[in-house]
Amino acid sequence: MPRRRRAEPRALTSWRVLLVVVIAVTATVAAGVYSLQEQIRRRTLDSALQGVVIISSLVIDRNITLHDLTDELHPANRAQLDTDLVLLQQKGRIHGLLIWSLPAGRLAYADPAHEQAGPLDDARRATVPLDRPTARGTADVDTGEPLLEVDYPYDANGDGIVDGLAVFLLPRGDVDTSIARSTRLLYGGGILVLLAALAGVLQVRRRQRAQDHAAVHDPLTGLGNREKLRRAAASALAGASAQQPVALLVLDLDGFKEVNDTLGHHAGDLLLAGVAQEIERVVRGGGTVTRLGGDEFAVLLPRTGTERALAVAAAVGAAVRRPVLIEDRPVAVGVSIGVAVAPGHGRDLSTLLQRGDAAMYRAKKGDGGVVAYEDRIPAIPSQVVSP
Repeated sequence: MPRRRRAEPRALTSWRVLLVVVIAVTATVAAGVYSLQEQIRRRTLDSALQGVVIISSLVIDRNITLHDLTDELHPANRAQLDTDLVLLQQKGRIHGLLIWSLPAGRLAYADPAHEQAGPLDDARRATVPLDRPTARGTADVDTGEPLLEVDYPYDANGDGIVDGLAVFLLPRGDVDTSIARSTRLLYGGGILVLLAALAGVLQVRRRQRAQDHAAVHDPLTGLGNREKLRRAAASALAGASAQQPVALLVLDLDGFKEVNDTLGHHAGDLLLAGVAQEIERVVRGGGTVTRLGGDEFAVLLPRTGTERALAVAAAVGAAVRRPVLIEDRPVAVGVSIGVAVAPGHGRDLSTLLQRGDAAMYRAKKGDGGVVAYEDRIPAIPSQVVSP
């Protein structure tokens, strides 16, 4: 009998150890599943935020200037905003858009369904994020449709000061579907679901990386866009000095409109892509080449003074002027280039863009070529160069 009594505790102990192990493994898997579920939710929301950055660069940056926010929205810009918004709504990308001017608290723009939103109240102003977009769930007051409301602080001229608050109302369908699908997979079966969730996280991450790339690149030429220029300038100009100057080239094609008018917009697009390749070939990774919009480009050259910048500009000009074969037909355009150098011509991107633009217009008046900015050249108003 004593031996049997000693055996029972050992059996109970074995079961208890096994139970503890099972509980520990289950708890570990459950914690991992929950953690991955939260990561997927955050990644999905981050993906939506990146979508807002893309929409902003394609719609707001193209149609809103600092003047529109501080004074009054130009009728032509309003009409273009309405057109772009309708197209996005038809594709199910956006539900509504409101833009407030922060200095005045005035509603600068709203889609027809939200025109009665009124001015920006103090409570809403106090919650405006000044450094990053934020998202929260909401619903349409008329239909009850679940929406994602994204507050996007908007810097109209790239000077680091938030000039407006853009509120994007996005359909939650894709977000909710993605989260629900991930949740079903996660709780469908232990370790297998955990591995599936990891694959899902990686897939969302790849999508986010693709959207990150799209947010800072021009889809036509593959060059960086204004956002890419802002980011590159922020780090380059922080250390600009007389010993380590930073040059900015502003380029505008001469005769591009004639190409569009005679050969069509498709040929114009091919020409822009060919010009972009020529500029990148000359710069060869020594700077950041961006397309500012239309037929205007910019090149940021770190650790480059005026003499070297003029040499690079001359090489770029010669390369751009070489004919580009478009459907077996050589097409050539001219180019006018303005050069501004930090810190002598300015210490921030907005000032360098203004002065580079001023020099570029001086070059254009002289039938093209390269002109470096001088104090006697009148600056171009900020709305002309505002991102």
